[in-house]
Amino acid sequence: MPVSGPVLPSRDRVREYAIKGAELALRAVGESPEQRAARRLGPPVAPAGRPVASAGHDGSAAPRVLFLTPRDWAAHVQYEAVLGRALVTRGAEVRFLTCGGGLEICDRANTYEAPPMPCGSCARYVEQSLDAHGFTVHRLADRWGHDANWSELDRQSFAALRDVEHDGLPLGRLVDIPVKWFLCAGDLHGDPLAGVTTRAFLRSARRIADAIGRMLDEWKPDTVVMLNGLFVFEAVMWAVCRERGIDVVTYERAFRKETLVFSRDLPAGFYDFGAAAWAAHDRELDETEATELDAYLDARRRGDAFDQYWSFREWSVEQRPATSRLVVAFTNITWDTAVLDRDCAFTDIRGWIDCLVGEFAGRPEHQLVVRVHPSEVRLPMKATRDSLQTYVETAWPSLPNNVRIIAADDTTSSYPLMDHCDLGVVYTSTTGMELALRGKPVIVAGLVHYRGKGFTNDASDEAEFLGLLRRGLDDPGVLVADAERARRYAHFFWFRAPVDAVGVVEPLPGLARLTVRSDAELAPGANADLDLICAGILDGTPFVRA
Repeated sequence: MPVSGPVLPSRDRVREYAIKGAELALRAVGESPEQRAARRLGPPVAPAGRPVASAGHDGSAAPRVLFLTPRDWAAHVQYEAVLGRALVTRGAEVRFLTCGGGLEICDRANTYEAPPMPCGSCARYVEQSLDAHGFTVHRLADRWGHDANWSELDRQSFAALRDVEHDGLPLGRLVDIPVKWFLCAGDLHGDPLAGVTTRAFLRSARRIADAIGRMLDEWKPDTVVMLNGLFVFEAVMWAVCRERGIDVVTYERAFRKETLVFSRDLPAGFYDFGAAAWAAHDRELDETEATELDAYLDARRRGDAFDQYWSFREWSVEQRPATSRLVVAFTNITWDTAVLDRDCAFTDIRGWIDCLVGEFAGRPEHQLVVRVHPSEVRLPMKATRDSLQTYVETAWPSLPNNVRIIAADDTTSSYPLMDHCDLGVVYTSTTGMELALRGKPVIVAGLVHYRGKGFTNDASDEAEFLGLLRRGLDDPGVLVADAERARRYAHFFWFRAPVDAVGVVEPLPGLARLTVRSDAELAPGANADLDLICAGILDGTPFVRA
């Protein structure tokens, strides 16, 4: 999931904290800028002048859309509220399902911030915001079933918790990603917090499942709309909806500011838009598109793009023999949804690193540089607890002389590394696409959206990965490296597949502002991106432009 904004210089950071502190106080009394703007809009009104509260109850068979909005992530609350207003203008009956508080644990916060969970402020912001928009709000807390106790869990080993079920729902598997996200760690074996945290998430997930089941049986929505489908509320909701045959749409931030992606069949955070959508855009870029892509790539290199947030220094290019290959490996954050459960050639990203280091130990004539992801240490209050840098230092206390680790806190730029390497290897990092854009052969080990698009070398198992690596070391020119095809896909991925987040902007990470002044701006025909989103939700049409 793309990060929400820049890590700022200290003076700007002080200003940011001051603004956020003031708005936190305003939220406590329901007077934040976006809440006041929502009240000025008034309740959303259906096409025939019918108030939203009565839509669908007069025999008109209005489609019913339920938004799952459990957390006080301000931008997401407002994205969903504005989209709900747009659906009302198209004749849908829209309601919202919130948490309401009272769970032992959830993924609203992480281990650096909780427990206890911020239930009071979280529930208050969500409910006051949706009330300001005039929507009918239902609370999971009003439908909790089982109490917080589940003593059977205490008798199960940590390994066995993954297989825990409740009423046929695979809760152990559903909480796997939320637990790792909460603990900021992808490898939980030996983690002293893993067992107690997983049991707490399972108890919460059981209560969420019971409450969601009751809500769906009461109101029977046609479609549920929610964030990416991977966090605890969303994963459980999707599983319950599958049991009942209810349509689910997920969305996620895209990689340019104020843009989103939507999906029906897969979690939107996988950024898999389907073969048909890509095929329709697999064509030569026109001059405007090429210029647009080049400007964005230049911004990424400077560190000015939305999903980048630090300044870099240039890498010192070292001389090497003409027969020596320079291979660069770019890692992921271990607990990011971009890498969790995206394994393919290896059981996990650590096995991939072991394979690389082991291979280069026997190939001293070549050089391997492992660029550890800077976000391991640079995300405020989200430092990675199972750092890959630490893993390498522990697993390989005496690294081969031809293997170099660029630490997470090293500000060396990745881009000169891309420019000067002979071959790139990635798990699911976006740098794989950027390497291909430079005409560099790339070997992909994980399940990532650009895999199989014709410009990377994709490994399905360790043997295939090693075969590709050895061929590339002998002669990089024998591997696929189609920069033009990569450019076509990159423009599709960054500019054609995402849609604008209509009516909402995020001036600082964690804050939201409404830019819409009336529902007329959200009505059919007023905005092409909004028409596309609403048609996808109500009619099942693709979420990607033709």
